[in-house]
Amino acid sequence: MVWVAVQAVLLVVYAYTLIATPGQDWGVARWVGAPMVFAGAALATPALLAHGRKLTPLPEPNRTLGLKTTGIYAYIRHPMYTGLLLLTFGLAILLQKPWGFASTGVLTLFFNLKAREEERRLRRYYPEYIDYERTTGRFLPRWAK
Repeated sequence: MVWVAVQAVLLVVYAYTLIATPGQDWGVARWVGAPMVFAGAALATPALLAHGRKLTPLPEPNRTLGLKTTGIYAYIRHPMYTGLLLLTFGLAILLQKPWGFASTGVLTLFFNLKAREEERRLRRYYPEYIDYERTTGRFLPRWAK
């Protein structure tokens, strides 16, 4: 439950940084954020749909869902985290919010720690997860094998 509470606090802090902190003028560089937002949504959406109503914010694997290794999961082990991070970095850049960018850095650290814990549990429930880890990147595709 601690994971969910920390995640909620970090997302609230991130939202606050977008709403209440001053922006800067990054010129046309701000538009780098727009494709990141779209890419993040495009990456997270199929992962969300794959989980459906069985999605949980806990790092505990949902045994009724089984191990996902197809679709977007054939390339990335944590596409929802990657999508959310792309989306948050993209919004911070698009809205020109340095503190939003910084808080996304903290979210990146948090999701890396959470993914490690989730993977530890997945290895315990699914022995085949070890082979899946070897061929699939945590947040980015592992193209070279």
